[in-house]
Amino acid sequence: MTPNHSAHSDMEKTPLAERITDVYWLRVRDTGLGQEQATTMRAELESRVAECLNHFQGTAPEEVAQLERTLERYDRLREAAGINRRLLEEPSRLLPGVLGHVQAVAEAALGAIPAFFGFLTNFIPYFVTRAMVRRASTPEDGRAGLTASQLLVGALTFASFYGGLVGLVAWQFSDQATVLLAVLLIPTGLFARGYVRRMRTIVAHLGDRTASWFKLEAVARVREAQDELVGSLDVLRNRYREEVLGWDPLPAHFKRRSTSAAFARVSLIAILTLSAVLFIRAYRDQPVQGLPLGPSPWQATRQSDPAAAERELLRDARGVLLAAQQLDRMQEKVSVLRADFSRGDRDLLTQEDHDEIRALLLAYLDLRSALLKTVWLYRGENTQAPVSADDPLEARAFLTAYTAAVLLVEKAWSIYETFRDDPTTRDQLDRGDLAWGIPPGTFSGIERSLTNQPVMAELQVALRRVDSDRAAGRLPEEAPWGDLAARALLSRPALVKTLDGIGRRKLERTFREMVRQIRDPAAEITPVVSMAVSRFRFKERPPHRGLISPRQLEDLRAELKPGDILIERRNWYISNTLLPGFWPHAALYLGSYEELSKLGVAADPRAAPHMSDFQGQDELGNDFAVLEAIGEGVVFTSFEHSVGEADAVAVLRPILSEDDLREALSRALSHRGKEYDFDFDFETTDRLVCTELIFRAYDGILEIPEMRRIMGKPRIAANDYVRMWADGRESGTPQLELVRFLDFDEPNGVSVEADAEALVETLVRSRFTFLNY
Repeated sequence: MTPNHSAHSDMEKTPLAERITDVYWLRVRDTGLGQEQATTMRAELESRVAECLNHFQGTAPEEVAQLERTLERYDRLREAAGINRRLLEEPSRLLPGVLGHVQAVAEAALGAIPAFFGFLTNFIPYFVTRAMVRRASTPEDGRAGLTASQLLVGALTFASFYGGLVGLVAWQFSDQATVLLAVLLIPTGLFARGYVRRMRTIVAHLGDRTASWFKLEAVARVREAQDELVGSLDVLRNRYREEVLGWDPLPAHFKRRSTSAAFARVSLIAILTLSAVLFIRAYRDQPVQGLPLGPSPWQATRQSDPAAAERELLRDARGVLLAAQQLDRMQEKVSVLRADFSRGDRDLLTQEDHDEIRALLLAYLDLRSALLKTVWLYRGENTQAPVSADDPLEARAFLTAYTAAVLLVEKAWSIYETFRDDPTTRDQLDRGDLAWGIPPGTFSGIERSLTNQPVMAELQVALRRVDSDRAAGRLPEEAPWGDLAARALLSRPALVKTLDGIGRRKLERTFREMVRQIRDPAAEITPVVSMAVSRFRFKERPPHRGLISPRQLEDLRAELKPGDILIERRNWYISNTLLPGFWPHAALYLGSYEELSKLGVAADPRAAPHMSDFQGQDELGNDFAVLEAIGEGVVFTSFEHSVGEADAVAVLRPILSEDDLREALSRALSHRGKEYDFDFDFETTDRLVCTELIFRAYDGILEIPEMRRIMGKPRIAANDYVRMWADGRESGTPQLELVRFLDFDEPNGVSVEADAEALVETLVRSRFTFLNY
């Protein structure tokens, strides 16, 4: 069959008005007409086209004939190019080019699961209803649409099937699963129907679009013929509006591109896809932190040396009872601390209170690790059946593991229930602390363990076994096993609470985790931007970056002692304008390894792990001598880098005993290796800023004034340490003494010696360098 004959046959089968409407329909949809409006108006459009053609068939038959020839040419070219009519005459709502394929894959992947669920739960009532309606329908019913009786048949069929399905799920599964099914039944069924139609459209469009990449000239000719056809009808339409209806003609090129709608669609798909991925990642169960993996060595010992296995079991059983006592006391301390914080008697900004919380948390984590190891050693492989009376060792091992597990659940539930509505404390518990060896994510780990369904299911089985053994009198009663059973009974209410509502809590945790997953990448941008800003300088001074000369640097260093506070300024940096006061930076002078050893700092457990690195050098070969918090974190730097690149520096020496100085330096060194706190949050210690490092070293040793609220949060600026020195000097009760002050002389490009009065004057200087000439 030739293309001409094919096009002619189509025209014979399809009235001209209907065929023209098919082609012109794309034009109508591109003007922004909605889906429902387009469906209801298609018949009216076809009627208007027919009226227009009938009118000009009588008044301008040659123009109608030309329109028909144009349509024939368009169809002939389309068939020769092998392009589906749907590709040209229905809007695909796909992005152009390769982006359309990406969009199609995203739509197909995102909708596959809900569409499959909708198909499984709706195909039976759908096809049953469809078959019953067809059998009971007449040709007249089909033209008139669905009758009331047919709608009733469909409603009864779907309602009966839905009711049976929901009842079956309620019988076999949980209440949460039943409610979820009832909510999803109808929406997923409708979605599945729309999904199938959408996939058909996508396949038709992408198939022809892909083929069109290899026949671009043919496609261009088809598009040209289509535009000519639509343009010819536009001319007739406007003449009809003027000559027959008396209306004004529509403006030329009355067409709105749908690219923005396609982009909006892709954006929505991307958001939904990302949300689905984040939900799956957050919802899935993760291994319990601290629970060892692999086979238990006790099981092998039990086979090879039963006496040794019994001794180990007895030791660990007593350890569980001791851990229970310690955890009970710890819980009482936490309750007292929480009450003190609620009343305002304690403050996270003080080092003493911060240390007490960290000490309690570290003690809890140590006990938790010991109990998790006990669970791993003795829980065994078979928790399904009651313990045989012929195997007392296995019964005692199971009781030891069970008591350790429920004790862990009890204390974890207590922490979760106490702080789940307290975001500040939750955040504190989730922050690690390198100085204390506390890993990040403590509260989140506790919450995840309490919503870990496989672990909770195992505990539920163990609970039933214990109840069965207790009822049958199979639980050992002699010490310490009877004490273990009694302690496990005390923890039972917390275990029951944990098992109740685990699905709801898991969803709550999932959504919080999703928020964190979204927030964390955004938080990663802050350090990048802050680092870029902090390194931007309006004016460079080659070959030296600072005004302090090498001779001045050498003279200054000869006067310094470990523990001296270095208050520094570098001119022309944009970051100076963002920080309060004239002085933007503070650092801690450590001196040499020999000096720290003489003070006893190098041997302190908090400082000793860092001493090997402290004896190193920077990239220019200068010995490390300073500890400071900069963009790279809390790091060792050389005196030449820290002070040698500054334009002004004031050295303040705390007036302390040797013991207090040793404590301060050891504290400071314990923070080495932590990240820089771009949030400037002084209530946390997992990350530090420069002035917070000084605060954490000397808080409680020096009487540091109460923090000022800077940008809505309590903070300390470098200027505040200078003010602390000035206030002590004025009151006659100094805590700091001035060692040296090198001020800058920017016009002459040098640093000059200055006195105490000049340092006091810096408290009112502008932070802007150009105002200090």
